[in-house]
Amino acid sequence: MRRRSKTAENRSGWAQLYSYELESARGDAKTEDRLRSSEMLLAQAEQLANIGSWELDVKSQKLFWSAHFYRLLGLKPKKNGMTREWGLRLIHPDDRERGGRDLQATLTSGVPLDNEMRFFRADGAMRIFHSRAVAIRDKNGKVVAVRGMSQDVTESRTAEIKVRESENLLSNAEEIAHLGSWEFELGSATLRLSKNLRAMYGLAEDEKFDREIYTAGLHPRDRARVRRIIDEAMATCKPFEYQTRYVLPTGETRFLFTRGIPIAGPDGKAARVLGVVQNITDAKRAQDDVRRLWRLMMQGRDEERRHMARELHESAGQSLAALKMNLSRLDESLPKSKRLVRTLWRSSVELADAAVREVRTVSYLMHPPLLDEAGLGPALRWYARGFAERSKIAVTVDIADDFGRASQDVETTVFRVVQEALTNVHRYSGSSTARIHVWRENGWLFAEVKDEGCGLAMVSRGAGPHALPGVGIAGMRERVQHLHGSFEIESVAGRGTVVRANLPLDGGADQASCDDDAEKLA
Repeated sequence: MRRRSKTAENRSGWAQLYSYELESARGDAKTEDRLRSSEMLLAQAEQLANIGSWELDVKSQKLFWSAHFYRLLGLKPKKNGMTREWGLRLIHPDDRERGGRDLQATLTSGVPLDNEMRFFRADGAMRIFHSRAVAIRDKNGKVVAVRGMSQDVTESRTAEIKVRESENLLSNAEEIAHLGSWEFELGSATLRLSKNLRAMYGLAEDEKFDREIYTAGLHPRDRARVRRIIDEAMATCKPFEYQTRYVLPTGETRFLFTRGIPIAGPDGKAARVLGVVQNITDAKRAQDDVRRLWRLMMQGRDEERRHMARELHESAGQSLAALKMNLSRLDESLPKSKRLVRTLWRSSVELADAAVREVRTVSYLMHPPLLDEAGLGPALRWYARGFAERSKIAVTVDIADDFGRASQDVETTVFRVVQEALTNVHRYSGSSTARIHVWRENGWLFAEVKDEGCGLAMVSRGAGPHALPGVGIAGMRERVQHLHGSFEIESVAGRGTVVRANLPLDGGADQASCDDDAEKLA
């Protein structure tokens, strides 16, 4: 009876590991039945949990596996066990040394074994086993055996590896694209950030972050706008986006572009929000550098025009004026009877008058002195009068007498926009009237040029000769946008066109600010 118990003991090291009390009852038949029942239950539990039990006998250096452990590896059970070396050969070569080292530590010092290793099945397939084992000592405290269990965790570990690989891939993609992702649960107010987004906000891996901390990090001038955009999106459950400045704990300011998509709950209201944040700091600074360079280029061009206008007025204009004086003196000395001479003289006077007018017009169009001397109002009224005379288009100018002055860049930009818009009215609209309206409001200058012509439908398609104004339109748009303003054209076929330019009056072209762009996105 005792020998049968020993056989059962060898068959099931798992039972010996967790059922020490059964070892004292080998001589009793009833106890033997209970042991066999326990072993059957254990075998069933092993199959359900994909677990195999095993034992290493120190004296013989033999390994004894449970029947299910053999099945897990696709092997036929061996009644007399196997050598320790044979068992180690089933371990993946890269894990074999570590497995032997862990087992030896349990044998020599009694340290519990707990590891994961890759095993090869009989068919060559690789499986991952999580093993735990303890040392068994005799009455003298000497380690005589190691008993343990191994669970096949291949599927769960493979899934975890795939998840980690996906997370790493997403993290790498976010880092390359300067992106970070986030999720916010409205009910629990739980905010989850990706690793790259935490780095973007200057946060440690486990550092606390919530709505209050995010709001505190926003630039003070951006907080109210961001709060309004988010509140409106939550109320309507619609996607939103905005640009903002975010101040890191180090004091560094970053420009961030945020997109969010509210997800509705069962009641149709927003329950959570998914979103991404892109770091556009480098792009924003590069854009500002381009704007500054473009502004310097335009300033240089305007200064050159101003210089050429002065030269025309002071050189060619003065020469023509002197010619007229000489012609006047010549009139006094010409004989009255010489009809041909008199005819040539009158023609010369008329040509001189026309040349003076042309030089004066060209120099004024290149850069009107009134713009520098008197400001935008007088310059626009002067230009409108001249344009009306040349084009026969009735032009009205609506600008307050006390409009005041703006910066040179703003005044020049508005003048050039009006100039180009009226040129397009004359060339393409067929309108007999045009209206210029310029006004100030809340730190902004607003300018409109409106006609009642055919509209710009053909021009917008960019076909044939009608595409020509596109160059002028692009120039107007660039001028306005490089001063952080907005430019738009509203045109209805057969009902006319309105050209609008809105410019900040605070000289914000040199400030690294994204307020205007963010307002457009809102």
